[in-house]
Amino acid sequence: MILVILLMMATESSSSHSPLDFAKPLRSGGRFANPPSFDKWKGISGFWSLLKWRMFEKDNSSIPDDNAELDEKLPVHNLTKFESKSGSSLFATWLGHATVLVQMEGIRFITDPVWSKRVSFSQWVGPRRYRPPPMEIEDLPELHFGVISHDHYDHLDSETVMKIDELNPQMRWFVPLGMKEWMSSIGIHNSEDYPEKVTEMEWGENQSFRTKNGNVTVWCLPAQHWGQRGAFDRNKRLWSGWAVMTANRRFYYTGDTGFCDREFKKIGDRLGPFDLAAIPIGAYCPRWIMKSQHVDPHEAVKIHELVKSKFSMGIHWGTYHMGSYEYYLEPKELLDDIVHKKTDLPPFVTLEMGQIWEEGQVPNSDSKSS
Repeated sequence: MILVILLMMATESSSSHSPLDFAKPLRSGGRFANPPSFDKWKGISGFWSLLKWRMFEKDNSSIPDDNAELDEKLPVHNLTKFESKSGSSLFATWLGHATVLVQMEGIRFITDPVWSKRVSFSQWVGPRRYRPPPMEIEDLPELHFGVISHDHYDHLDSETVMKIDELNPQMRWFVPLGMKEWMSSIGIHNSEDYPEKVTEMEWGENQSFRTKNGNVTVWCLPAQHWGQRGAFDRNKRLWSGWAVMTANRRFYYTGDTGFCDREFKKIGDRLGPFDLAAIPIGAYCPRWIMKSQHVDPHEAVKIHELVKSKFSMGIHWGTYHMGSYEYYLEPKELLDDIVHKKTDLPPFVTLEMGQIWEEGQVPNSDSKSS
């Protein structure tokens, strides 16, 4: 991003280092870095690159100020109850940006929950939200756990996380290395009552545990990105993707990432196929500055194929004015165009916010996109 710039508590739990040779992050001086296998990683842009971007690149986002136009182009479904109409064992909804709510064989979890009006250190400055959340935090169902991909403000919001945890005191949180201390700073930490409230993980680690609705395994997976919340904490917390596995279903969330065919192929070969994947499609222009850290729709489709996803939803677009310069509807339009031309591709769609997808459905099934 441009930084302005439940579980009824597990009765059994186990954690392990995976024998699978997923990439490991580099570490030096208390900071993390992307490994050499991420061969397209070019580093984080410096001051002069950012200045060049702002001075000479044209902003084509053209986000309307007119709410009526936004309601037509990016409708938001008012969602007060999260449930399957067909009794499906796997269903999900997009709550905006990178926030996805999933129920999989009775187990409910959420990715990168953010409800704030701005994604910044202050609610007075920074990227603003131009589409509202489809439901209030209070209307969320009971959650068994949440996963956090990294510490950028558009993926980690303290007020949201605290409120969700307050409403779900028995839920667990899975976070990348270095983030446990941050969670503790907002009052969410392991305790005598909840000894596994926060689990910190490295790429390739997994944890299996039991809920009242069944067993689940959570994997922390590589992503090509970076982290920072303040002026002096760049890359002190790791970034990651996540996979969630129940007895008969598998879910994958990339987190924010650039493209690395080698690592995504490993994920697909060793943990796939996935029944559902959440893959970012927005905040990718200009490419010369964004390519290392954010995939575009073309690369998102490649990830969809490499991880062997049976159904993917495009996320990380249409919610906040992130400062990237692509036209605000381009992520969806470009994805639609790519998918229409690949007739043998498993469904990869964009959902409307608050629209509930159920396994076996393809929204607007006359095409492969909605």
